[in-house]
Amino acid sequence: MNLVAKVFEEAIKQKEIEYINKENKKWRLNFHLMPPVGWLNDPNALSYFKGEYHIFFQYSPFSANGGLKFWGHYTTKDLINYKYIGVSLYPDQKYDCHGVYSGSAFIEDDKIYIYYTGNVKLLGKHDYIESGREANTMLIVSNDGINFSEKECLMEMKDYPKGITNHIRDPKVWREGDSYYMVQGARKYGADRDNDIGEVLVFSSKDKRNWKHISTISTKERFGYMWECPDLFNLDGQNILITCPQGVNQIDSVYENIYLSGYFLINDDYKNKEYVEATSFTVLDRGFDFYAPQTFLDENGNRVIIGWMGVPDTEETHKNLTVHYGWQHCLTVARELSFKNGKLYQKPHRSLEKLREKKIFENKCSYSSLSDNLIYDVNSYEVLIDSIKCSNNFELLISEGVSIKYKENKFILEFVGDTGKQIGGGRGKRSAYLEKLENIRILIDTSAIEIFINNGEMVFTTRYYPDKYSFRVSGDMGLTIYKLQSFSY
Repeated sequence: MNLVAKVFEEAIKQKEIEYINKENKKWRLNFHLMPPVGWLNDPNALSYFKGEYHIFFQYSPFSANGGLKFWGHYTTKDLINYKYIGVSLYPDQKYDCHGVYSGSAFIEDDKIYIYYTGNVKLLGKHDYIESGREANTMLIVSNDGINFSEKECLMEMKDYPKGITNHIRDPKVWREGDSYYMVQGARKYGADRDNDIGEVLVFSSKDKRNWKHISTISTKERFGYMWECPDLFNLDGQNILITCPQGVNQIDSVYENIYLSGYFLINDDYKNKEYVEATSFTVLDRGFDFYAPQTFLDENGNRVIIGWMGVPDTEETHKNLTVHYGWQHCLTVARELSFKNGKLYQKPHRSLEKLREKKIFENKCSYSSLSDNLIYDVNSYEVLIDSIKCSNNFELLISEGVSIKYKENKFILEFVGDTGKQIGGGRGKRSAYLEKLENIRILIDTSAIEIFINNGEMVFTTRYYPDKYSFRVSGDMGLTIYKLQSFSY
């Protein structure tokens, strides 16, 4: 560890200790990973390595509003009990001095290879799009997931294809046959700054260190100006590209967030074609708070995804009220992926069923109007709903301000009334068309809600900030509620 990293290490530890000693823990989460203090965003280098899961995350410990990026680090053997390792990556080299940006893990030969973007911002008058920014592709290696080798810079701006702006980042690496592949998100020059083009660059290598650009993935018609956090994998026989397009026009019930997170189907040969057309973009999560997801394989070979429960640049539309208490954001729970009927399905990882502490309600409910409260002062619980007979009075009401409805083939998540305004931080409504509603599974934490519809066909995620916890229903359905225990940190 060099001197810069040591100075950062001591300052961060002091900041974390100061926060731990504070008494007010309002809205701290019970089973979602969050920062010890300050700001959290993208999950990084998600992996299962030598009997443990490693979950790194973008971390700005000195301010709840973000800032210089480090990598925080959690480990777990079961996705239930977590250990906070501390900060594992510091911006301490000339290639990453303005931030350790996002990246991924690749495991081979009993080693974990971590690729990430080193961010550098030059002094002077720059727009940091066409000039003034360096995005360096970096590598570190570990034998145990805790201690790392010296940093290696594998690619600089001069090594990327011509026509790319200074925005290229977020390497994700995997192996096929005797070759290694990497995708990175990019912003290509357009006719003018308002018409820059989002795309994903594909690289190949024979040795994990020397990389060559072999293909570009984009859409026939421009779809945003930048594609972040790419992740390309094969699932159930289909090649799928997850990415986060920025600059796509918002459309009610279709593309509602300022920046999107979703997936394309890839049917061309990205290993041998210079240009590959991405088709059929689908939003991954229809709620207010989901971005920058990354997938990995669990101990049983299942494809799992974890996302950032947040979206960049939303301060003008909705806020996270935990900023008042010195921290902001969390990660989603781990979700298992499957591909069927032309769609990605997401469901909570099977390990999360171990969180069920006890069953607190079970009944077949038929209410013509909202029931009395079925939950009293329980801040973490799971709701299972099936045998739904939909009508115009189908509604779930969480903490008197979060309404979940299904009406006229539209699923609606909405913050309602004065209470909704108070607990939503400015969040309003999100909705999506849904042909039929069969079942719902909801994970509710102190300040987070994840809604899984039709066995994961559609998902809505949101933060919320209640002072009291309650749950009411209206409609005809089968209903089971479990009280959930907390993760052990």
